[in-house]
This record gives sequence, structure tokens and C-alpha cells, in this order.
Amino acid sequence: MKKETMGFKGGFHLLDAYPLSVCNIIDEISSDSTPETFQFPVFGQKIKHVIVNLCPTEPWALPNWVILKHKTIVFLNMIKEIQKTYFSDARLYLAITEKEDRVVEEARNFAGGEDWIRVFSLSAKYPQDDPVILTKIVLGMDVNFGQDTKPFGILILDPQTISAMHEQGIMRKDVTSRYLALSGTGLRENEIIHVELGTSVEKILKNKVREAVTFRVFINGPLRGKEITDFSQKIDWSVNNIVVLEEKNRKALFPMFKADELAFTTNLIGESRRCVYCNFCDDICPVDLEPALYYHSYVRGEKHKARLYNMGKCIECGLCSFICPSKLELQKIIIECKALGKHE
Repeated sequence: MKKETMGFKGGFHLLDAYPLSVCNIIDEISSDSTPETFQFPVFGQKIKHVIVNLCPTEPWALPNWVILKHKTIVFLNMIKEIQKTYFSDARLYLAITEKEDRVVEEARNFAGGEDWIRVFSLSAKYPQDDPVILTKIVLGMDVNFGQDTKPFGILILDPQTISAMHEQGIMRKDVTSRYLALSGTGLRENEIIHVELGTSVEKILKNKVREAVTFRVFINGPLRGKEITDFSQKIDWSVNNIVVLEEKNRKALFPMFKADELAFTTNLIGESRRCVYCNFCDDICPVDLEPALYYHSYVRGEKHKARLYNMGKCIECGLCSFICPSKLELQKIIIECKALGKHE
């Protein structure tokens, strides 16, 4: 069957560069108090397009098999019931990673000649699953970063939210827990957990972090997520994964000969340097921007001038900082410059 691989300029195959093995025994973690309940979404606008995102592009993201449970047809029937019940006038679009051939084939066979559903087989290149890029690829429509798509009649859902909507809205059962992916070099092992909503990060990480290591914790990944230092923070439905990275302050001897030993890290390992005009950040940018241009405007004290170069298109994926050989905090600079417009 012909694949329908659709992509964009730039991006990076994180899944290939940092493959993760995950323990398939799912740990159950309960809250110390009454668990919170999944809030069924209420839509004030008429929804015309529903995109179901089955194309995770980050190695620390929750894998599809956790929700689909290798029963794609059961999941597709859930979608059909949800469409009939809540989105009868909308078209549904399944954006599925091309790496999962079987899921793609079963989805296409299920869709058949139906006109209410369409299947897209996408390259799992980061950040293919970003709402801005996903909307452009699937619908051919432009939305801005951070912009609510619902006023445009567009709803983007992940498979776990689909499952929760079906269980609570159609089966009439309360949903008080969700699956999370736990991974990173600071943990004893990578695993999937089933945790009650309202459980603290501290309880989740108890006995899971490696002994005698300095580590940093990120909610929803080190690229698009946020670092937290207050582990009393409670898990809500927006949390998809937790990444714990060991912070090593030492260099690897002859790293070019130890590629299989290197891991995703937050370490600077040496001083930051000047821009070397390599254009790596320009080449990797998925929305065709020039981060180096913003950097040079920034260091010249021309933050407002930097905003003249389409900076608003930035989706804050973090790839410019990730790829920079001089370890420049390009994403941080861009976010700072973008924020100037919010205070004017």
C-alpha cells in the first residue's frame, strides 16, 4: 500500500536519534487524596474539523500502543461513536505515524469509502505533531502558535482524550486517572504508569530516581515542556509525560568513538561560544525562520528589530537551541523578544 508521507522543511528525527526502550509492565499509582475527575470538554463554537493526533514525534511521549492496546478497530469504533454523538457535522482526520504500518492499514480499511473520515500517514519527524504544523498539513490552514483553534472550528485531540471522552461521555463512567510516560537518564528505568489525577510529582518519582545523582525534571519533555523544581505539583490531564535527566558536569573522552553511549542531556559541558555562522539553526527550523538573525539583533541590543523578521511564526519547538554547536540559548532569546510585543 502506498504511504502518504507528508512533511515540512527542517525538523529532526528525535525518535531515531534517541530510541527508548520502555518497560511494558504498567505501574498503578494512586493519589493521597480524592482524585480529580477528567473534565469533559465543552465547545462554545461549532466544530467542523477534528484531528486525532496519533503521530508522536518525541521519544519521551506516550506511545500509541498504551491507548490502542493493539486493538485499533476498537479505538476506531470509539471515534465513530464520538463523531456521531458530538461532531455529527464534522470531518475527522487521523494523523498516524508512518512507522506504525499496521495501524495505518487498519485505519484506511476502516475508513473505506466513508466521507466523514480521512487518514494521513505522516513522517514522525519532530515537530510534525505541533498544532501549527499539523493544521497546515492536514487542513491546509494557517494558525498562529499558541492560538486557540476552536474559534476556527478545529479541534485537535490525542488518543487518550478520545478514550476519556468515550468512557465518560458515552459509557457514563468517571475518568479519574491517566497514563503517563516516565523516562530519562535520571531514572532507574523508563516505564509507563497509570496515575490518578491530582497525584504529586514527588509521589510519582518516589523510588524511581537513581541514587546519588543530580537531576532535572521536565513536564511534557525538555523541548516543548517546562522544567519544574517544586515536586509537590499535582498531575492534571495536560501532563503527557515526565522526563528526568541526570545532570553530568563532566566531559566524555573521545565522544566520537562512543556514540552508542551518549544520551540526551541538559549539560552545557563547556562554555558557550560565539555564533560560528554554521546555519544549522536555519536549516533545522520547521517554519523556515532564521534564528541566527534574531541572535545577532539581540546581542546588538536591537530586540525590537528582531521582531521585524517574522518572529511571530516561531512555534517554540526548541530545535534551534538543540542543534546549536555554540550552545547558544536561541529559543530563550526568541521568547524574550516575542514577549516585548505583549507589553506594548
